[in-house]
Amino acid sequence: MRMKAAIYTGIEEIEIREVDRNEPPSGFVLVDTKQTGICGSDLHSYFGHWGQSHEYAAGHETCGVVVALGDGVTDFDLGDKVAVECFSHCGTCKYCETGQYNLCFNRGGISPSMHGGFAEYTSTHYSGLFKLPKDMTFEQGALVEPLAVSHRAIARTGANSRDTVAIIGGGTIGQFCLADAVAAGVKETLITVKYEQQAELAKTLGADHIVNVSNTDVQEYVKDVTNGIGFDAVVETVGGAENFDTAMTIVRKQGAVVLVAGYYKPLEVNLSTIVWSEATITGSNCYGYSGMETDFEAAIELIASGKVDATKLVTHYYPLEEIAEAFRVSANKTSGAVKVHVCQE
Repeated sequence: MRMKAAIYTGIEEIEIREVDRNEPPSGFVLVDTKQTGICGSDLHSYFGHWGQSHEYAAGHETCGVVVALGDGVTDFDLGDKVAVECFSHCGTCKYCETGQYNLCFNRGGISPSMHGGFAEYTSTHYSGLFKLPKDMTFEQGALVEPLAVSHRAIARTGANSRDTVAIIGGGTIGQFCLADAVAAGVKETLITVKYEQQAELAKTLGADHIVNVSNTDVQEYVKDVTNGIGFDAVVETVGGAENFDTAMTIVRKQGAVVLVAGYYKPLEVNLSTIVWSEATITGSNCYGYSGMETDFEAAIELIASGKVDATKLVTHYYPLEEIAEAFRVSANKTSGAVKVHVCQE
């Protein structure tokens, strides 16, 4: 069978092609793709910062309906509504056995040598597939993956109801970090933004402080609102040396900084701030278990319960046939974009 798939064809170029539909091999599931978000990592590939496949469609912020099962798949049925992680894992190595499957020794792509969410049908390994509630919309389902990323980042801070949390960056992951922190009941939140749509969204998500970095010095603002102490935890979602250094200047001494940005090249940063502040710096790698449940399970519950109104982030919708325009809009935040969805319903 043939299907449509969006393939990178060069820097800032993506186009629709007719390709063979992959039937699921052993351990894989074929999903009729319904809605897929354009991730920041997709934009890194679009701009050539990360590798591009010129043969297979990318796309991992996706959801759809199971239409075929490969040999050995027993946990899913035809017709299941599902969301997809961005990687597969073996389930048997030491990291998988201890619930840290995001660090799997044998971690691989969710659709290796097959098509992802920017195609009419997505081939996914069963290990990265999660069932969704029947009444969850496809739009909500396509937002589970980025919310799971953000949920893990907030969990990695260790923040509780007595802590203050600052978030660097007003994109999808930053906004979902804010929403997750608010849902967790942290004491006070701050988020930095660059664009008006990001500020308006952060306001609706319950931010206590919204700092536009275009006209406000973040360090001075934080000094003022914290009496010079800083925030208990900072999550850096943007990348770049300047944002790492900003995180270090606004976290309190012995506070926590979590890095969840896509760092695609080496950086020159001021490490002396770590020595003098005794801050704890850690990374947050996609999702796994945070406590007794997976980050995907937590994200599904947050959306299904209404604790996080995830659909507030979606600003633009395009059919698959218009994916080139969808990428152009997503890449240009002056367009008013926060999250752009490619829809195939």
